[in-house]
Parts: sequence; C-alpha cells; structure tokens
Amino acid sequence: MNLTCPHCQTVFEVDQNHYADLLQQVKTAEFEREIERRLKEIESRHKAQEEVMKLKLEAESKRLIEAQERRNSDLAAEVSRLKNQIAGFDAAKKAELSQLELQQQLKIQKAQADAKDKMAELELKVSQLNSQLANEKTIAKNAELELKKNHEILLKAKDEEIDRLKDMKSRLSTKMLGESLEQHCFNSFNEARSNGLFLSATFDKDNDASDGSKGDFIFRDFIGEEECISIMFEMKTEMDTTATKHKNEHFFAKLDKDRTAKKCEYAVLVSTLDADNEFYNRGIVDVSFHYDKMFVIRPQFFIPLISLLTRATKRSAGEIISLRQEVAKAQETSIDITNFEAKIDKFKSSFIGHVEAHLKKHNDAIDAIDTAISNAEKQIKQLQKVKGLFEDSLKKLEAANSDIQDKLTIKKLTHGNPTMRAKFSDARK
Repeated sequence: MNLTCPHCQTVFEVDQNHYADLLQQVKTAEFEREIERRLKEIESRHKAQEEVMKLKLEAESKRLIEAQERRNSDLAAEVSRLKNQIAGFDAAKKAELSQLELQQQLKIQKAQADAKDKMAELELKVSQLNSQLANEKTIAKNAELELKKNHEILLKAKDEEIDRLKDMKSRLSTKMLGESLEQHCFNSFNEARSNGLFLSATFDKDNDASDGSKGDFIFRDFIGEEECISIMFEMKTEMDTTATKHKNEHFFAKLDKDRTAKKCEYAVLVSTLDADNEFYNRGIVDVSFHYDKMFVIRPQFFIPLISLLTRATKRSAGEIISLRQEVAKAQETSIDITNFEAKIDKFKSSFIGHVEAHLKKHNDAIDAIDTAISNAEKQIKQLQKVKGLFEDSLKKLEAANSDIQDKLTIKKLTHGNPTMRAKFSDARK
C-alpha cells in the first residue's frame, strides 16, 4: 500500500501490518491531541464561565448590597420622617392645647374681673345705702330733737292759747266759738303754706252732705299726682257757761262715719271740750283704740299734727318708693348675676365640650400614631426579614464562589480518576 507524506509529498510503500501499526499510532496521537484540545477548550471555557460567573456574582452582590443599602437608607429616611411627623404632631397638639388653655385662662380671668367689678359695684351700693341710712338716722334724730323743742314751745303756747280761748269764750256765743275755731284752723293752714309748708296739699271745707252728714275740713297731700295722705277734720268747742256739757267721745262715731264716706285715711277732732280732762290736755291724743287712725288735739296742735302725719307718711312713701327702686335694682342685679352664672355655666359646658372633643381627637391621633408606629415596626421587621434573606443569599453566593474557587480545579476534578489525571498530565507535558 502506497502512502503520501502530507509534508514532503514523498510516496512510500507499506505492507498491511505496518499500515495497521501506523494507523493505530495515528489514531492514538490524534486522540490525544483531540483530548488535549478539548481539555484546553473545556479549561478555557471553564475559565471564561468562571470569570463571567465571578463578574455576575460580583455585580449581583454589588447590586444586592446597593439595593439593601438603598432600602436601609429609605427605611431610615421613612423612620426619620415618621419620627419627625410624630414630633411635629405632638408639637402642634401641645401648641393647640396651650392655646386652648390660654384662651380658657383669659376667659376665666375676664369672668373673674367682671364678677369682681360687679361685686365692687354691689359693695359700693351697699356702702351708699349704709351711708344713706346713717344720714337718715341723723336726720331723724335731729327731727326728734326739733320735735321735742317744738313740743316744749307748743306746750308753752298751749297755756297761752287756753287763756286766750277762755277770754274769747267769755265774749262769744257757742255758734261764734265754733266758727272762730274753724277760721282759726283755716288761717293757721294758710299761714303755714305762706311759710313754705304743705305746698302740694289742699285744705278745703267739706260741703258735701249727700250722705246726711259732713265734716268741717278735708286735708289731702300728694307725691306727684298720687295722693299720699288724707285727713278728715272736725272742730268742736263750747262756752264754759253752757248748761249741757259735751264730751269728745260724743263725736267719734260721726267723725269716723264722715271720714269713711269721704274716703279719708285719718280722722282728727280739733276740740276744746273736756277742758279739765288731763288725758286730752296732753295735746295730741291717739284714740285708735276707739276708731282706727283717729286723733283728738287741742287747737294749738293743729299744724304740728299735720306736719307729723305728713312727714311720717311721705317718709314712708319715699321709703316705699326707694325700696321699690332698690328691689328693682336688686332684681336687675339678681338677673345680671343669674345671667352671669348662666354664661359661666354655658362657657364651662362649651369649654368642656371643646376640651373633650380635642382630647378625643388627641387620643385618636395618638392611636393613629401608635398604629403607624406598629405598622412601621412590622415593615421594619419585614424588611429585616428580607434583609436576612438577602444576607443568607449573599452567604450562599459567597459559598458558591468559594466552592468554584476551591473545588472547580483540574486537580480536584481528576481526584480519584487516574485516567483523566494521566490525560491531563500528558496534555500538560
């Protein structure tokens, strides 16, 4: 068999046995070269794959680390934001509560100041009333002293008047005495009026006998347009030489009837009767135990009695008017105090309602914050769990990388495989 050398193109002849040996040698060399080539390809591919895997592992590790760091940063930022939000909310609620407390304090202070002013005003009124009462007591005391002084003067005048009347009676008839006594009283009233007394009063002759009887004079005095006092007067006198002697009691019933018919409050008998009776000679005698509000006086006490009754009545009327005014003021004050207390109660109720509403909102906000914190804690735990998974994954990747570095070698791959170890050894040679 002829063979041609591929290099020198020399043709040489071989027999069948030599050809089989040559063929066997060629096959063995080709196989070994193919093995070596493939091992190199495998090793090269393995190194390339190893580099790619390493790069991929490094990139993935870097990406995971960056992602974890970013998540950690975002988580820290979110936690910081929640903390800042909670702190801001607490500060806002504290500021709101502080503002509410300040408004409450200002309102309470204003209410206290108003109450203090009202109390000061009431105390001033009480002080003024006490001062007025003291002045009235002083005036009453002075009036009492003046009355005593006038009484002494009148007692002296009484004796003089009695002497004058006795002299007059010795010269006048009974009819003339009666007329003279009426004229005396009428003149006394007009004289008193000319001196500035009884300017708002009337003193008129009673000429109305429609009921079959009439008195002598009717006195009426007024405060404004309202009548405050009225007096029915009857004048009685007689001569000492008159055979039939009359007594004052004989005229009480008629005087009371005339007083009632003319709607007068008081009844006064001006009398010189019972001249020797010391009971009536005292001057002004109250006989209300016979008939209500009835007096018997001697002529010289005509003006003093009117003055006393008018002053007492007007003072009482003035006190009643003043009392009405004070009652009205007290009622206004009571209404003011009641309104003030009602405003305080309304304010307290409104304020407590606002406080309770804000407290509820505050508690709801705190619950929401607690829920947010709880959710954040859950998210943190979840993120920590994910972080743990990433860390475990990183550890496994690092372990895989370590395995590739440590175990993916020709020596370790051919351990326990002498054929492959020999092939690699031969290939290296």
